[in-house]
Amino acid sequence: MDEILRNIWLRGVENTASVWLVYCLMLLSAVGCMVCSGLYKRRNRDAFLAALLVAFVGMAGVVLTAVVPTSPLLGVTGTLFPSPWSHGLFPVLCVLLVLVSLTYGLVAGTVHSLSDVLRMVSYGVSRWSWIVIVVMTVTFILSVFPL
Repeated sequence: MDEILRNIWLRGVENTASVWLVYCLMLLSAVGCMVCSGLYKRRNRDAFLAALLVAFVGMAGVVLTAVVPTSPLLGVTGTLFPSPWSHGLFPVLCVLLVLVSLTYGLVAGTVHSLSDVLRMVSYGVSRWSWIVIVVMTVTFILSVFPL
């Protein structure tokens, strides 16, 4: 019991901070951008086409980094899994969703200033903050009491 208490006291932040928490925050920010921009409703055709173009160009870039035979993002053996490309895929897709949502918002007129962009990025985290609390709690418990 003394060791557990000492571990909690000395390594509280290290026990809570995890890759899963970062992934959760990135995903919630990206989904918040999508919701605030109105992308999921697809009411503005021109904005949707512009967002689709950005998504296509972004996905083409992601795919091109994977298919080039001498890509530095491939694994040591030249494979995709495991590799730097596969490890960075989720964050890149989250950033791409933010860019697509911002494009939609700019063309549709729902984004006017930097404060709108910041509101969009923070909306998902504030709206679904209970998910962040659950992820933090689970990672903390699993770090203190490993399986």
